Amino acid sequence: TPENNSNQNVIKIHSSSLPLCCMGDKVSSHPKVYLPIEKSLDKTIQCPYCSTVYVLVKTKINAHNG
Repeated sequence: TPENNSNQNVIKIHSSSLPLCCMGDKVSSHPKVYLPIEKSLDKTIQCPYCSTVYVLVKTKINAHNG
């Protein structure tokens, strides 16, 4: 599990965003890399280039939405 500190970007993603890829941000761009978050036991993964941490969250289906 990647350590979480205040200097680290943490991005929550939903299964609809898979496959997950990271290209860095405007400051620290890097080659496009696909990250197999769905295979991670704790559903988190860290980009080896920019250290951004991604967390896969379950999408809640709300029966009360229109």
